[in-house]
Amino acid sequence: KQWYQRRVRGKRGIELEDVPSGGFTSILSGMDERGVVTAMLIIDKTEATDETVYWVVITLEDDITVTSQNITLRRVTARVDPVNPVFERDTATFSATILQGPDQISSTIIRHQETGKEYHVNADNISGNHVNFTTGTLYSSHQGSYKFRIKFSNDLEFETEGITLLVKVNCRPMIAPPNTALVQESVQGSLDYKISVKCSVPNYVIMFDDQTTVLCDTSTGRYNATTLTPCARIYIPPSDN
Repeated sequence: KQWYQRRVRGKRGIELEDVPSGGFTSILSGMDERGVVTAMLIIDKTEATDETVYWVVITLEDDITVTSQNITLRRVTARVDPVNPVFERDTATFSATILQGPDQISSTIIRHQETGKEYHVNADNISGNHVNFTTGTLYSSHQGSYKFRIKFSNDLEFETEGITLLVKVNCRPMIAPPNTALVQESVQGSLDYKISVKCSVPNYVIMFDDQTTVLCDTSTGRYNATTLTPCARIYIPPSDN
């Protein structure tokens, strides 16, 4: 990586002017009383390609050049754990682990991207390079993307990738039809669940085979049907013989 400044003639004689290089800003200070000049490079927003080795080449009078030692840029990297979908009135736990970065975390907040609401992470939930946060009671309005913003002891701030939280809605409780018991089961490959009936009295049978199961859509909290079959005893009249 290289950045440049060029000499231009200004009001104060020969001055240095930045040469534009997209996404970079270079700053050269004036000479202080000790004869020291400080050069800085500001990367507006780091990307993976910026994580590399840098060096400074200084051109003095008579085209004498001095090259600095190498400067290695390393970005903070982190792993965020996925959060399983939860039902309303449950809680959820978010966690992040710093894989590469400063040693000490000084403070952390977690932000709900859709509403902008921020929650401060208690210091008890920060251990070394690991952070976790457990929510309070959740409702559908809490669904969406969350990001940790982590501040280190050297004032460096870092924002993690987004973590998606899905809040499911329970359907209203079903009332068991006469002589039945209700069984709730997850639907494989889906976030929904189904409720089925079975006869709870010996020798009773299902009355209507097409009304044995209802499906709860957890995105809306509604069933696909409202009626479940009861069970009844089959009466077999005595034989005339």
